[in-house]
Amino acid sequence: MFQLDKGISKVLASRNLKPKVQAMESYLKEVNKINGNDKLSVIGIFTTHYGDAAVARALVVAQKKATTHDAANTIKQLRSEQLSAWMKSEKTVDDVFELLKLRQNGYKALGSPKLEVLDDYMKMVIQKTSGKQTLLQTLTNGFEGEEKLAALLVRAKEDTSTSELATALQNALMNKWIETDKLKPENVFSKLRLDRGVDALLDRNEQTLAAFISMYNARNPDSMASLIGTFTRQYGDDVVALALGYAKSDPTKRWVAIYMQQHQFQAWQKSKKSAVAVFKELEITFDDFVPTVNHKFDTLSGYIKVLNTVNRDQTDMITVLSNGVGGDGNLARVVATVLLQLESHNSFIAAVSTAAEYETALFKRWFKRKIEPTSIYARFFHAEEASPRPLEREIVARYGEYYSEKIAVRGNPMVNTVIHPRRS
Repeated sequence: MFQLDKGISKVLASRNLKPKVQAMESYLKEVNKINGNDKLSVIGIFTTHYGDAAVARALVVAQKKATTHDAANTIKQLRSEQLSAWMKSEKTVDDVFELLKLRQNGYKALGSPKLEVLDDYMKMVIQKTSGKQTLLQTLTNGFEGEEKLAALLVRAKEDTSTSELATALQNALMNKWIETDKLKPENVFSKLRLDRGVDALLDRNEQTLAAFISMYNARNPDSMASLIGTFTRQYGDDVVALALGYAKSDPTKRWVAIYMQQHQFQAWQKSKKSAVAVFKELEITFDDFVPTVNHKFDTLSGYIKVLNTVNRDQTDMITVLSNGVGGDGNLARVVATVLLQLESHNSFIAAVSTAAEYETALFKRWFKRKIEPTSIYARFFHAEEASPRPLEREIVARYGEYYSEKIAVRGNPMVNTVIHPRRS
């Protein structure tokens, strides 16, 4: 009859499948007579040898590959017998989900032949019991809750082999939340455990929340819900901004972070938030001027670019920093203090620091405005040249060096460049 050690796929693809199955059925019938029961069956033998999941999958695949009507009908009969065997042993739909080992397949379960078997069994149960269980309910139970299923559906939508069913199931889940559960965006935010910490900002279920908000707003025109707004209400604008800034440096999170950051920038712009207000929210301190790359400055710079796309040259980074700390004088003090500390330990780190970048930008602006070194005291420090503080003297000396270099490049020796020594 069958050589079971060759595997279920080869057994089902064997020539003369129908007569072989019939011969095996006749043999088992005789055995059952002798034993006084009807426990043995062809499908039972296959299941014992290969397991429910392997048999179910192989039957679906073999039926689609069958080249003769006899083979197709025989396999169809075996599929029916498998379902009947489960029904006879009072297996629930959830039990069959476990038997088919669909959870182990992850999102690929949505494209597995075994899902077709589960769906067939569910329909049989509904017909026999007048039940109302849906595929969505079954998968929710099987994948251990709506949060995990929702994340799985997001992943499945990214795969062309599972995207169609995943989209349909996601829509069904959204519809359930809106129509049956009467949930609002903040409820779904909690249901998906996006309130567990700011790291959840880049959770896969962020996309589930986005899809829900889109559907919710379409059905509730007065709703002002937004994805970024839901997160900022929970964690605060500043915390979200910093988290997104850091996430952009992670290749696995970069594109989601950029997408979310653009939404935050748009929300700020819509609320007419100034760049200086963002500077203050980010709580930029001395320490932020030390590293070469700082996510706070990147965020602020990104928002300034957005503002300037609407009103060209509305502002620039150095102007925002100056206004944020209370003027050019204070900004000069901040960057000089940081640079002096860095230079005393490592001149290279000082040269590539954020402080060095903005000191150069500040000096460039002063030079462009034709501000001479000797006028710095009165103009920015409200001090007399004869009695400056040491830090102010240092700033003027540093600017003096920059100024002299620029004048030398211009080749104009007639300009007065009185420069105080670096250190007193």
